Amino acid sequence: MKQNFLFTAAVSASLLIFAGCSKQTKATISQIPENTKHHSWYFFTEDGFEQTSLPQQSGISSLKPWTETLRASDANTAADKSGYMLVNRLGVIHFAKNESQQVQPVLIQDYELFSNSTASNLIFDNENPYFTLSRSSFFNKEASLSETGSAQDSNRPFLVRISKELKAFYPAITYGDLRLGGGGEITGTFFDGNSFFASIKKINNSKTEFTYINFFANSSLESLSPFTKDEKITIQETSEENYRLLNSPKKFSDSPKRLRSLLSSIPQNFYFSVECKNSGGTSPKTFISGPDFGSETAESSENSFLIGAHAIIADDWICAVFSDGTTYFNGALDGEPILNNGKNAAFRLPKLPQNYIYGPFCISGTTLAVAWEESDFYKTGRSGFLTVDLKKVLYNEK
Repeated sequence: MKQNFLFTAAVSASLLIFAGCSKQTKATISQIPENTKHHSWYFFTEDGFEQTSLPQQSGISSLKPWTETLRASDANTAADKSGYMLVNRLGVIHFAKNESQQVQPVLIQDYELFSNSTASNLIFDNENPYFTLSRSSFFNKEASLSETGSAQDSNRPFLVRISKELKAFYPAITYGDLRLGGGGEITGTFFDGNSFFASIKKINNSKTEFTYINFFANSSLESLSPFTKDEKITIQETSEENYRLLNSPKKFSDSPKRLRSLLSSIPQNFYFSVECKNSGGTSPKTFISGPDFGSETAESSENSFLIGAHAIIADDWICAVFSDGTTYFNGALDGEPILNNGKNAAFRLPKLPQNYIYGPFCISGTTLAVAWEESDFYKTGRSGFLTVDLKKVLYNEK
């Protein structure tokens, strides 16, 4: 679920180099110049995206529920080191090097597919990117009026494969394949690399009930299509406990070692959550840091003021971007040496206006692409993405 967090940053608009996993910051600080050559702003339109000088200078967009409006819902770096950004109600932006070896954002679009569904859950299987489509009966008028289980609804795509070569989308699993029954609505999905786990909401006689299933493809996901004649998937019931075990936040102390090392300079009494994924991997896991996480005291006080972050762990690097723009990096960019002999680096992305936050990101080559949006509780207004030349920022190249 989309979150809007408050944060008072501890890192100034400069590059900080941290020594090892020490809790104390070593005073090696390099100022990042306010140079527009280091970054470019873009905003989403009904037809794609356009460049702008600043987020607040982009086209006006009325606040709408985040499931129903233009916004980047997910992003990740693929195994081939290109980047993908999933944009709700628009399409997918692929960040890859062009013939001149410059990273260029290219929109893959299908109006019919995206126009009236919520796009989310960017995942990878055998190096192929996929995402899911759903509808919220609470916000989506067409979903609230449609009859689940009808022929039209049964043909509606659920899991869609992205073809970067053909710049097209290929439905792999439909709602008919899931056999949800009348009134069934997918409210959450998790992919562990082998099976999908999903929560299903049904409203019967004004009573809301939830059931849970897990399912897996009987052949490779890549081979599936709406025209596959044989039984495509195997579906099994699962428990709420099993589903929540996968989706519930875990203690930060249980997060991957590389993530704990990257964020080791953040005080232990500071509350934050981080959604962590592997590049070219499966569904992310969320970890929460702060004293007494899970206790009633924590949940009723500081926990309500968590700052959110997104993190990606790749073979050569790890990066985390917080909603205020504070960014942590360790490792080596594509074609570059290991940064600062393996020491962590931190810098601040350009400051956003009030009520704007940074969101999911990807890294392609030496380019960071990070989503931004105007946020008001469960609604989103203006939205777009920022590209940053990390080679210039991290390696001090002119």
